[in-house]
Amino acid sequence: MRYITMTLLDTLRSLDYRALPLSNYSRQYIHRMLPVLDYYLLIYNRTLDRLLSALGREPSELTLVDYGGGHGFFSLAAKKRGVGRVVYVDINPQAAEAVQAVSRAVGFGPDVVITGDAATLRQWCSDTGARPDALVGMDVVEHIYRLDAFFADIFAIDPAMPVMLTTGSNASNPFVVRRIRQWISEDEYGYSGDDGYSELRRRFIREHFPELTEGDLFINVVHTRGLTYDDIPEAVRTKRYKMDKEANTCDPRTGNWTERLLTIDEYHAFLAPHSASLRVANGYYNPYGRTLKAILARCINPFLRRLPFLRCLAPFITLEINIP
Repeated sequence: MRYITMTLLDTLRSLDYRALPLSNYSRQYIHRMLPVLDYYLLIYNRTLDRLLSALGREPSELTLVDYGGGHGFFSLAAKKRGVGRVVYVDINPQAAEAVQAVSRAVGFGPDVVITGDAATLRQWCSDTGARPDALVGMDVVEHIYRLDAFFADIFAIDPAMPVMLTTGSNASNPFVVRRIRQWISEDEYGYSGDDGYSELRRRFIREHFPELTEGDLFINVVHTRGLTYDDIPEAVRTKRYKMDKEANTCDPRTGNWTERLLTIDEYHAFLAPHSASLRVANGYYNPYGRTLKAILARCINPFLRRLPFLRCLAPFITLEINIP
């Protein structure tokens, strides 16, 4: 596996991304990843190890969904490991274009590229008769606007589908929570001269409900935090608001959450209607390099992986759903 990882690492780091037809967003995203790509590939391959072991079948026999695939590097890692069919799904057209450009450059990649969400995947499976063996989402679950709809769609494909979701939004780690709350505050109230999400909601509500007093407008702006433009009017009319305990916020234009913090109990609640099992595994720190941080990571990582009660120190977690 290490040979496969190093080969893919060398391949991806040697590409001239400036020459590829990528959006500025995709090019900047990949540029930020490259210095720590060995760490991400470690996570990808250990995720695949766990999944392949649980499924107990040859990789070539499997159809695997890379949900919220972004740059597509997990799809590439899965194909490099010999997964027979990789279905890439992302709602961002720029991301889908990026994975196709990178795939052409390296000579392999996902077998199917879908631009859309879980409902789009569900429809594709219905239209084609495809039945994925598992779904993996790397750093995407914390951004999905309607998790209830997401789980309903993927379990409509197969109620017993094995699902592995990694997320850096570990609500058990106080250091992670403090950092993410800062990001949430910046997005909600604006920074660097940009309008925050609260200002976007204020303008939208004022436009659609001009009769509101300033006081009522303020109350509705506060209580529609975490809602999109599609859902705000109903909330204002009925005064039935849905506020997260952690005061999470999302872009009202797209529904993209800012690293949404959810407790394990909340994940259990989302899965309960589907009778899906949930196990939570601790993530680990970047062990590569000769810095003090990397040395400490190599010391603590074995304990993080083996001792569940150390979740309060884990930099990320993996939600293992329907995994034996």
